[in-house]
Amino acid sequence: MDHQKINAELDVLREFIDFVNRQVGVYCDCLSGFQGNKVRVERQMPRLLRPTSRSIVDGQPVITHVSVEDPGSPDVLIQRTIRAEEFNNVNSEAGYNEQQVCWAIIVFIFATWDEEIRPRIAHIRGVEPNTILLDEMGDLRTLRRAIIHNGGIVAASEHAKLTAMADLCRSDAKLALTHDQMHTVFVHVKRSISRLMIGHFSHLPGAPDPASIVDVGISSHR
Repeated sequence: MDHQKINAELDVLREFIDFVNRQVGVYCDCLSGFQGNKVRVERQMPRLLRPTSRSIVDGQPVITHVSVEDPGSPDVLIQRTIRAEEFNNVNSEAGYNEQQVCWAIIVFIFATWDEEIRPRIAHIRGVEPNTILLDEMGDLRTLRRAIIHNGGIVAASEHAKLTAMADLCRSDAKLALTHDQMHTVFVHVKRSISRLMIGHFSHLPGAPDPASIVDVGISSHR
Protein backbone atom coordinates (compact mmCIF):
# COMPACT_ATOMS: atom_id res chain seq x y z
CA MET A 1 0.00 0.00 0.00
CA ASP A 2 1.36 3.43 -0.89
CA HIS A 3 2.14 6.05 1.75
CA GLN A 4 -0.90 8.14 0.93
CA LYS A 5 -3.23 5.22 1.62
CA ILE A 6 -1.31 4.27 4.75
CA ASN A 7 -1.64 7.81 6.11
CA ALA A 8 -5.35 7.85 5.26
CA GLU A 9 -5.87 4.55 7.08
CA LEU A 10 -3.91 5.74 10.11
CA ASP A 11 -6.17 8.80 10.27
CA VAL A 12 -9.21 6.52 10.47
CA LEU A 13 -7.58 4.27 13.06
CA ARG A 14 -6.56 7.29 15.14
CA GLU A 15 -10.17 8.46 15.10
CA PHE A 16 -11.31 5.05 16.34
CA ILE A 17 -8.68 4.87 19.08
CA ASP A 18 -9.73 8.35 20.26
CA PHE A 19 -13.32 7.09 20.35
CA VAL A 20 -12.35 4.01 22.38
CA ASN A 21 -10.37 6.16 24.82
CA ARG A 22 -13.45 8.33 25.32
CA GLN A 23 -15.43 5.19 26.17
CA VAL A 24 -12.82 4.37 28.81
CA GLY A 25 -13.40 7.83 30.27
CA VAL A 26 -17.17 7.42 30.18
CA TYR A 27 -16.90 4.06 31.94
CA CYS A 28 -14.64 5.39 34.71
CA ASP A 29 -16.74 8.53 35.20
CA CYS A 30 -19.92 6.45 35.44
CA LEU A 31 -18.38 4.24 38.13
CA SER A 32 -17.38 7.33 40.10
CA GLY A 33 -20.93 8.66 39.81
CA PHE A 34 -22.49 5.37 40.91
CA GLN A 35 -20.19 5.15 43.92
CA GLY A 36 -20.87 8.79 44.82
CA ASN A 37 -24.62 8.22 44.66
CA LYS A 38 -24.33 5.16 46.87
CA VAL A 39 -22.26 6.98 49.49
CA ARG A 40 -24.63 9.95 49.56
CA VAL A 41 -27.69 7.77 50.08
CA GLU A 42 -25.95 5.72 52.77
CA ARG A 43 -25.17 8.96 54.62
CA GLN A 44 -28.65 10.41 54.14
CA MET A 45 -30.59 7.37 55.30
CA PRO A 46 -30.09 7.89 59.05
CA ARG A 47 -30.53 11.67 58.73
CA LEU A 48 -33.59 11.88 56.51
CA LEU A 49 -35.75 9.01 57.67
CA ARG A 50 -36.73 8.27 61.25
CA PRO A 51 -39.00 5.31 62.08
CA THR A 52 -41.91 6.52 64.22
CA SER A 53 -44.16 3.47 64.50
CA ARG A 54 -44.40 -0.21 63.70
CA SER A 55 -47.54 -2.29 63.24
CA ILE A 56 -48.88 -5.43 61.60
CA VAL A 57 -51.50 -4.93 58.89
CA ASP A 58 -52.98 -8.01 57.20
CA GLY A 59 -50.09 -10.05 58.51
CA GLN A 60 -47.48 -7.71 56.99
CA PRO A 61 -45.16 -5.46 59.00
CA VAL A 62 -45.75 -1.76 58.33
CA ILE A 63 -43.14 0.78 59.39
CA THR A 64 -43.91 4.50 59.32
CA HIS A 65 -40.98 6.85 58.67
CA VAL A 66 -40.81 10.60 59.05
CA SER A 67 -38.39 12.67 56.98
CA VAL A 68 -36.77 15.80 58.32
CA GLU A 69 -36.74 17.20 54.77
CA ASP A 70 -39.70 19.19 53.45
CA PRO A 71 -40.92 17.42 50.26
CA GLY A 72 -42.60 20.67 49.21
CA SER A 73 -39.35 22.59 49.22
CA PRO A 74 -38.43 24.00 45.79
CA ASP A 75 -35.07 22.29 45.82
CA VAL A 76 -36.51 18.82 46.41
CA LEU A 77 -37.05 16.87 43.21
CA ILE A 78 -38.53 13.38 43.32
CA GLN A 79 -37.07 11.52 40.37
CA ARG A 80 -38.20 8.02 41.24
CA THR A 81 -39.29 5.94 44.19
CA ILE A 82 -36.93 3.11 45.14
CA ARG A 83 -35.94 1.40 48.37
CA ALA A 84 -32.63 2.70 49.67
CA GLU A 85 -31.30 -0.85 49.94
CA GLU A 86 -32.14 -1.54 46.30
CA PHE A 87 -30.64 1.81 45.26
CA ASN A 88 -27.38 0.92 46.97
CA ASN A 89 -27.36 -2.53 45.37
CA VAL A 90 -27.77 -1.29 41.81
CA ASN A 91 -25.09 1.36 42.37
CA SER A 92 -22.61 -1.03 44.01
CA GLU A 93 -19.48 -2.34 42.32
CA ALA A 94 -20.45 -4.85 39.60
CA GLY A 95 -24.10 -3.96 40.26
CA TYR A 96 -26.87 -3.49 37.71
CA ASN A 97 -25.89 0.04 36.68
CA GLU A 98 -22.25 -0.85 36.09
CA GLN A 99 -23.24 -3.89 34.03
CA GLN A 100 -25.59 -1.78 31.91
CA VAL A 101 -22.72 0.61 31.14
CA CYS A 102 -20.43 -2.31 30.26
CA TRP A 103 -23.01 -3.77 27.90
CA ALA A 104 -23.78 -0.41 26.30
CA ILE A 105 -20.09 0.33 25.65
CA ILE A 106 -19.51 -3.11 24.11
CA VAL A 107 -22.47 -2.62 21.77
CA PHE A 108 -21.42 0.95 20.95
CA ILE A 109 -17.78 0.08 20.21
CA PHE A 110 -18.70 -2.82 17.95
CA ALA A 111 -21.35 -0.83 16.08
CA THR A 112 -18.88 2.01 15.47
CA TRP A 113 -16.26 -0.42 14.20
CA ASP A 114 -18.60 -2.48 12.04
CA GLU A 115 -20.72 0.29 10.55
CA GLU A 116 -18.28 3.20 10.34
CA ILE A 117 -14.59 2.37 10.74
CA ARG A 118 -14.25 -0.96 8.94
CA PRO A 119 -16.06 0.20 5.77
CA ARG A 120 -13.83 3.29 5.61
CA ILE A 121 -10.67 1.21 5.90
CA ALA A 122 -12.00 -1.18 3.26
CA HIS A 123 -12.67 1.75 0.94
CA ILE A 124 -9.10 3.00 1.37
CA ARG A 125 -7.72 -0.46 0.64
CA GLY A 126 -10.13 -1.10 -2.23
CA VAL A 127 -11.52 -4.30 -0.71
CA GLU A 128 -14.80 -5.53 0.76
CA PRO A 129 -15.37 -4.72 4.46
CA ASN A 130 -15.86 -8.38 5.37
CA THR A 131 -12.28 -9.11 4.28
CA ILE A 132 -10.96 -7.06 7.22
CA LEU A 133 -11.09 -9.50 10.10
CA LEU A 134 -9.96 -9.05 13.69
CA ASP A 135 -10.46 -11.79 16.29
CA GLU A 136 -11.22 -9.29 19.03
CA MET A 137 -13.88 -7.52 17.00
CA GLY A 138 -15.39 -10.90 16.16
CA ASP A 139 -15.61 -11.54 19.89
CA LEU A 140 -17.34 -8.20 20.40
CA ARG A 141 -19.84 -9.21 17.72
CA THR A 142 -20.58 -12.40 19.67
CA LEU A 143 -20.97 -10.54 22.96
CA ARG A 144 -23.13 -7.90 21.29
CA ARG A 145 -25.41 -10.64 19.93
CA ALA A 146 -25.77 -12.13 23.43
CA ILE A 147 -26.55 -8.71 24.92
CA ILE A 148 -29.11 -7.65 22.32
CA HIS A 149 -30.75 -10.95 21.47
CA ASN A 150 -30.31 -13.22 24.50
CA GLY A 151 -30.63 -11.03 27.58
CA GLY A 152 -26.87 -10.96 28.05
CA ILE A 153 -26.56 -14.74 28.33
CA VAL A 154 -23.65 -16.13 26.32
CA ALA A 155 -24.93 -19.46 25.02
CA ALA A 156 -22.47 -22.35 24.91
CA SER A 157 -22.55 -22.36 21.10
CA GLU A 158 -21.70 -18.65 21.08
CA HIS A 159 -19.05 -18.95 23.79
CA ALA A 160 -17.28 -21.55 21.64
CA LYS A 161 -16.82 -18.88 18.96
CA LEU A 162 -14.85 -16.58 21.26
CA THR A 163 -11.10 -16.45 20.74
CA ALA A 164 -9.41 -13.58 22.60
CA MET A 165 -12.16 -12.98 25.18
CA ALA A 166 -13.31 -16.49 26.06
CA ASP A 167 -11.93 -16.20 29.60
CA LEU A 168 -13.98 -13.08 30.34
CA CYS A 169 -17.30 -14.93 30.52
CA ARG A 170 -18.80 -18.37 31.06
CA SER A 171 -20.93 -20.37 28.67
CA ASP A 172 -24.69 -20.41 29.27
CA ALA A 173 -24.25 -17.61 31.83
CA LYS A 174 -25.03 -13.91 31.84
CA LEU A 175 -22.20 -11.61 30.82
CA ALA A 176 -21.12 -9.87 34.02
CA LEU A 177 -17.76 -8.10 33.75
CA THR A 178 -15.70 -6.96 36.70
CA HIS A 179 -13.86 -3.64 36.61
CA ASP A 180 -10.60 -5.36 35.64
CA GLN A 181 -12.31 -7.47 32.98
CA MET A 182 -13.87 -4.41 31.36
CA HIS A 183 -10.45 -2.79 31.11
CA THR A 184 -9.21 -6.05 29.58
CA VAL A 185 -11.88 -5.63 26.90
CA PHE A 186 -10.48 -2.17 26.15
CA VAL A 187 -6.94 -3.61 25.93
CA HIS A 188 -8.10 -6.31 23.50
CA VAL A 189 -9.74 -3.72 21.26
CA LYS A 190 -6.61 -1.57 21.19
CA ARG A 191 -4.38 -4.57 20.47
CA SER A 192 -6.54 -5.48 17.51
CA ILE A 193 -6.13 -1.98 16.07
CA SER A 194 -2.39 -2.11 16.74
CA ARG A 195 -2.15 -5.18 14.51
CA LEU A 196 -3.67 -3.24 11.63
CA MET A 197 -1.19 -0.42 12.23
CA ILE A 198 1.87 -2.62 12.68
CA GLY A 199 0.93 -4.62 9.61
CA HIS A 200 2.26 -1.71 7.57
CA PHE A 201 5.57 -1.55 9.48
CA SER A 202 6.20 -5.08 10.80
CA HIS A 203 9.06 -5.51 8.34
CA LEU A 204 10.97 -2.60 9.85
CA PRO A 205 13.56 -3.07 12.64
CA GLY A 206 12.19 -2.40 16.11
CA ALA A 207 8.53 -2.96 15.23
CA PRO A 208 6.67 -3.84 18.47
CA ASP A 209 4.88 -7.10 19.19
CA PRO A 210 1.12 -6.41 19.20
CA ALA A 211 0.63 -8.92 22.03
CA SER A 212 2.69 -6.69 24.33
CA ILE A 213 0.61 -3.56 23.66
CA VAL A 214 -1.84 -2.38 26.33
CA ASP A 215 -2.52 1.10 24.96
CA VAL A 216 -2.33 2.82 21.61
CA GLY A 217 -1.69 6.38 20.53
CA ILE A 218 -1.38 7.64 16.96
CA SER A 219 0.15 11.04 16.38
CA SER A 220 -1.38 13.28 13.75
CA HIS A 221 2.07 14.64 12.81
CA ARG A 222 3.58 13.42 9.55
